Amino acid sequence: MKPTYEPGDVQVKRFDLISPDLKARAVPLDQLAGFDVWEDITKPTLYACFYFVDSVGLLDKFPVLGQEEVNVEFQTPGMPRSVLYKFKSFEVANVIRSPNDKSVTFTLKCVSVEHFYNAAATQQSYKGVVSDIVPQIVSKHLHSKKQVIIDPTRGLQTITFPTLSPIQAIDMCRQRAVSVKYPTSSYVFYENQSGFVFKTVEGLIESGVASIGSRVFNADQNSTSDKYSDRLAYRTILSYENIARVDVNEMLDKGAYGGVVKTFDLFTKQFTHTEQQTSDMFHKITTTDKGAQFPSSANFIEKFGRHNGRHQHLVPKTTLEPDNFIDSAVAMRHSFSVLLNNNTTRVLIHGDSGLKVGDVVTLNLPAATGLTGRTEKQPLVSGNYLITRLRHIINISTKSKHQISFDAVKVGFTK
Repeated sequence: MKPTYEPGDVQVKRFDLISPDLKARAVPLDQLAGFDVWEDITKPTLYACFYFVDSVGLLDKFPVLGQEEVNVEFQTPGMPRSVLYKFKSFEVANVIRSPNDKSVTFTLKCVSVEHFYNAAATQQSYKGVVSDIVPQIVSKHLHSKKQVIIDPTRGLQTITFPTLSPIQAIDMCRQRAVSVKYPTSSYVFYENQSGFVFKTVEGLIESGVASIGSRVFNADQNSTSDKYSDRLAYRTILSYENIARVDVNEMLDKGAYGGVVKTFDLFTKQFTHTEQQTSDMFHKITTTDKGAQFPSSANFIEKFGRHNGRHQHLVPKTTLEPDNFIDSAVAMRHSFSVLLNNNTTRVLIHGDSGLKVGDVVTLNLPAATGLTGRTEKQPLVSGNYLITRLRHIINISTKSKHQISFDAVKVGFTK
C-alpha cells in the first residue's frame, strides 16, 4: 500500500510552553502558526522563532513573558525517528492586535538554555589537551548535560581565561586547537540536534561523506511528480543559488594560497620564519569529493599565488613548555577557512527532520541545456557539499508543511 503523505509533510508531535517561575504549563499547538529553527556551524547555540495567532488570550493570561521553556518535537513521515529541540525564550516581539481585538499575533524568540549561562565569567586556568578542556567548560560553565562530539587534539597547553565568557573561552580553545589527524586543524564549535560539536571541518567532511546514504538531491526542473513515494520528488531541489564561486582576488587578498609563520621563543628571544604553501599541500586535505583540485591553475598559482609575504602569523612559544604545535597549523587553517567560503550554494528542499548542520549531501545541479535540451550535471559545482547553515521552516495550517533552506560549501573542484 502506497503512503498517503507527500514531500514536505510533517508531524508536529509535541509543543510545550513552560513557565518554571509561575509553575504554569500550556500546550498551545492550536495557537501556533509556525516556527523556524536555525542551526549554524559558526554559532555555538541554536536559535528559533515561534509565530502565534492567539485567539484565547495566551499572551496575557498565561502570561507569555519571554522567560519560558519551549519544547518542540517534529518528524518527517517515513523517517525512523523524530527530533526534539529544547529552547528558552528571551523576547516577545512583533505584537499586533487585530482591529476587532479578537486575536493577537506575536513572535516568541528563543535560544538554547546554555546561552543564558554565557553571561558569567570563566576565570579559570586549565592544563591539558584542548579536546579535554572544551567538554569541561561546557559542563561546568555552560551547565550543560548535552553530549560534546570531539575530534581529538594534540599538544599540552596551559590556558588561562582572563575574564572571558564560557563561549569566548571555548572559541579561544578552538583557535589554539591542533588536530591529531587533519592538517588544517579547522576546528568549529556549534550545536545541532545531536548536541554540541567540537570538530574539524575535515573531520565533518570525512564522516559525512561516509554517511550520505539517501541524501542525494537533484534539481530536476522537468519533474511533475509530487508524491512522497516518488524518491525523485522527495529529494528534489525546489530552488538553488550558487552564491559564491571562486573570487581569486579575495583568495589572494585573504591568504588562501599560503602564508608566513613567525615564531618567537619567549625564553631564547629567537625568531624563526617559515613559509607554508597551501596550494602545494592541498592533496593532503580531506575534501568533499575524491580527486578534488585546488580552485586555481598551476600557472596562476606560480605567477600570483606564491607571494605570501603579507599573510603573516606570529606565534609566541617557549622551549620551557611542551610543544603545542600551533605554529604548524595556523597558516593552513587560515587558508582553508578562506577556501571554504569560495564555493557556496544556497538550496531550498522539502523538509527532512533528520537533516542537520554538519551533514554532507550530494547536489546534482544541471548545466545549461542550450539547443540540445539534454539535462547534464555541472561538473564544477555538482558533487558533495557540507551543510554550514540550516533553517527548518514549518508552517502550521490545515495541513502542516516543512521546508529546509540551507547553505553548503564544496571544497575544491572536480572536472
